Amino acid sequence: MNPTAPAPRAATGTAPLIAVVIPHFQRQSGLLAKALASAFAQTIADRIHVIVVDDESPISAQSEVDAHPEFPREQLTVQRKPNGGAGSARNKALDLVPPGTTFVAFLDSDDDWRPDHLANALAVMGERFDGYFADWWSFNYPDQTNFERIGTLDKPHTQVCAAPAGYDLGVSPLEHITSDGGGVIQTSTVVYRFDRFPALRFREEFFNGQDFFFWMDLGNGGATFCFSTAVDCNNGEGINIYQGAGWGTERSLNRLRNELFVWTSLPRFYTMTDTQRRNNLRTIRNLQQDVVRDLLHRVRHGKAINFKLVRDILRFDPTFLLFAAAVPFRVLGEKLLRRSGGAPA
Repeated sequence: MNPTAPAPRAATGTAPLIAVVIPHFQRQSGLLAKALASAFAQTIADRIHVIVVDDESPISAQSEVDAHPEFPREQLTVQRKPNGGAGSARNKALDLVPPGTTFVAFLDSDDDWRPDHLANALAVMGERFDGYFADWWSFNYPDQTNFERIGTLDKPHTQVCAAPAGYDLGVSPLEHITSDGGGVIQTSTVVYRFDRFPALRFREEFFNGQDFFFWMDLGNGGATFCFSTAVDCNNGEGINIYQGAGWGTERSLNRLRNELFVWTSLPRFYTMTDTQRRNNLRTIRNLQQDVVRDLLHRVRHGKAINFKLVRDILRFDPTFLLFAAAVPFRVLGEKLLRRSGGAPA
């Protein structure tokens, strides 16, 4: 399903058609309608076609659309499918992209765009770049944008567009995502050249991190990326993979299992530099530590442990057992250091 080489660029001279891909699974009405309204409020809305795939959502996509007769039906496709996750829903939408489409833009059903998002993407991408992403605002961090909070784009980048301020990412998505501190590519800000990569699809075996793999697969296929510091998107409060999965919750071990599956799988798919391998291993070690803490929390508080998840972790991360066995000795060593006035390394 992943490309081995990019397809030829589409002929220029015609207005590009942008397919907007929205996977939908929500329990709160009005969220999808807000996302759709932001899509149809784009300054170049006459050049888009929106594809909503209802992933067996409790609040159906069709009911959201029916409540808003102002949405242009000729620019809107709604398809319902059995529940399979966001990656599966996005893949179905990609299968429905109209012939002749040049670009695809992603928008989650609880997020909304600011009016210039798609115009900004086309301006920065020009004819040179294949993928675009932008900064975004989240209700979780009201005082900082995504770029400001994570900080991995702080080093100078070559400017390629003045308005909006656009820059050459300068590295592959793999290098960016495995950089020290992590990547900042947020799905609802991404636009890419579908005409060059029509066969690329999300890796459905991953529940978390499917979008990371999609960007890295694009890069492996030869895609070049740019970004804008414009805040193009607002993050919403609907259902997502992290909702209710904070540390110590019932879903936290499942979340950690899924994240370990992502990062331990990277070497299977990509050729990595020594630095990338070290950074990836650091991420894996941090996740392993969180798994140990989660398990200890459950034991101390008499909470149930899903041993199937533990077996899954051991299956794709055999080093976890050695890491977990060393934790008591490391904790004891840190306590002895503190008592002697030293500090753990």
